[in-house]
Amino acid sequence: MGNEEAVLLQRLQQGDTEAYIALYNQYYPSLYTYILHFINIPELAEDALQEVFIKIWEIRERINPELSFSGYLYRITRNHVFKRLKKISADTALRLQAMQELQHQTEDADTQLLWKQYESLLRQAIAQLPPQRQKVFRLCREESKSYEEVAVELGISRNTVKEHMVLAMKSIKFFFYTNTDGILPLLLVSGLLVTPSR
Repeated sequence: MGNEEAVLLQRLQQGDTEAYIALYNQYYPSLYTYILHFINIPELAEDALQEVFIKIWEIRERINPELSFSGYLYRITRNHVFKRLKKISADTALRLQAMQELQHQTEDADTQLLWKQYESLLRQAIAQLPPQRQKVFRLCREESKSYEEVAVELGISRNTVKEHMVLAMKSIKFFFYTNTDGILPLLLVSGLLVTPSR
């Protein structure tokens, strides 16, 4: 860390807004790119970045100018992004917002290609399920049948259908998390594929 940055951090600790803005401008490009690796929707990545810097301002007095500010900043950013991803996966409204923003991007050729790659991965993930589990999953997700309807059709109990769906979701999530990064698989798995409680 350069001496100039250490001075900026000391000024930041004292509540100097010009030092704060200077640090923001210095780290904005690289941090934004870093966040996009996890949340590849620009609007949400921008929001996350703003929240990180608000946090930096709030805890400015605890920042040690003698330690690596870059490492500290990236650690805070990573933790914040992971919390935000969890919140998106758990919050229906946020998930829908993310999906809508994602759909606006699908006119872009690169995004369309990425989306097709994820759809292909999803098909691969489903294909790896045991035959009966795959059948249950397709009936519930692709044909939108209730657990009761699938239970009657396959001659198994409703609880067995539910168990198949829970295990299928775990397998698909594992497949996605080991083959991809970013928010798209999270939305696909936690949003489009969320197991209905029925």
